[in-house]
Parts: sequence; structure tokens; C-alpha cells
Amino acid sequence: MRLLSILGIIIILAGCSQKPQPIFSAGDQFTYAKGLYDKGKYYKAQTAFENLIYSYPGNAVIDTAQYYLAMSYYQQKEYSLAIGEYKRLLSAYPGSQFADDSQYQIGMCHYKMSPKYQLDQSETHEAINEFHTLISEYPASPFMADAQIKIKELEDKLAEKAFKTGQLYMKLRDYESALVYFSYVRDNYTSTDWAIKSYYYTGEAYVKLERYDEALEIFQNFLNGFANHDLTSRAKEQIEKITKLNNDDQS
Repeated sequence: MRLLSILGIIIILAGCSQKPQPIFSAGDQFTYAKGLYDKGKYYKAQTAFENLIYSYPGNAVIDTAQYYLAMSYYQQKEYSLAIGEYKRLLSAYPGSQFADDSQYQIGMCHYKMSPKYQLDQSETHEAINEFHTLISEYPASPFMADAQIKIKELEDKLAEKAFKTGQLYMKLRDYESALVYFSYVRDNYTSTDWAIKSYYYTGEAYVKLERYDEALEIFQNFLNGFANHDLTSRAKEQIEKITKLNNDDQS
């Protein structure tokens, strides 16, 4: 009996020595999680924001917590997971003050995953689409200007890929296929330098196909439209060669 009494006392004392776990309010839990985020402890912040969201569904602070949960993933470069959390915010809280922020960040996630021009450009297309969604649905967003800059940058990458494909076909002497790609760049990415280069190389493809009249028109238009371009001197050389060929044919 004495042994049992001693054991009972030990158990009671042990129980008393354990500190009670604090119970946070939603506001306190958010402050704690945001503090971790601000200190760059993104993994711990992620866990804290998740606990808040699951413990206090419907609370006024939850959309903010949802945004910073997504940002915690973003800061850890887990872009696919971040996209899911941003989309969850847009679906559950479309009127949130973080709605346009989330739409912008979805575009940024795809932007970050966009590879070099030589590789598959699915993420590049996704980024462009998401930035366009931001522009159309949130025209007053402070992220508008940067979204437009990002779109131009991404389109330049797509134009470069198509242009380099056209050049590859030139090397392979498949000039008809080269013309298809040069035309695609000219029609779809008119504001890029790749479109100007594609216009010039359209003329070179015509020369290879011995379609000299069309080539001559291209090079003359190139000189008229892009007099200060790096390829201007080459366009002049091409005009001289075609003119000489035409003169030789006539004599």
C-alpha cells in the first residue's frame, strides 16, 4: 500500500510539473504565424497558418491567413502547392482584399517555373494567361504594370523559341517550314525584335527558294521600315545580289 501511495504522489507531481498548452484566439494565432513568416521561418509559418485555418473556419482573419499560407509555399519555391492555395483563396473568398494579389501570384508561380526558351513552354503560356486574367478582372490592381511587363518578357521568350526553330529549318534547308515559323513570329509577336528578324529572314528563305521577286520586296520593305537595324546592311547586300541576278538574266 505504501508503494502504491508513493507512486500516486509521483504521478500527481509529474502531472503538476507539465506546463499547460496555451490556447490561442484566432487573432493571437495569426499574430504568431505572421511573426514566423516575417522572420523567414516559412515552414513553421505554413504549419501555423494551416492550424489557424482548420481551427477557426469562417473567422474574419482566415482569408488573410490563407493568403500567407500560399505565400509561405511561394517563399519556399513550392510553386505548384502555392498555386493551389492561391486558387483556394479565390474560390472561397472572391471578395477578399487579397484577391488580386493572389491572381498576380498565380501568374508569378508559373513565371518562376517558366524554363529557358529551348525547353517546353507550357508554364510560359500559363503565366501569360494568368497575367491576362489579372488585367481583365482587376483593372485597378497595383500589379497591372508589372503584369504587363512580365507578359512582354514571356512573349519575347516564345518569339525567340519560334524564331530559332525557323533558323533551324533554314540550316536543314527546309525553307518552306522556315517560312511558316518566321510568319508565325511576325503575326503573333509584332512588338518583339524577333518579329523584325523574322521579317528579314523571310527574305532569305525566299532567296533560297529562288522566289526573287518576293525576296526583293521583303528586303526593300525592310530597309524602309527598319533603316537602323543591325540587319540593314545585309538587306542591302541581298538587294544588290538579286538586282545583279535579274540583270544577268535579262542580258
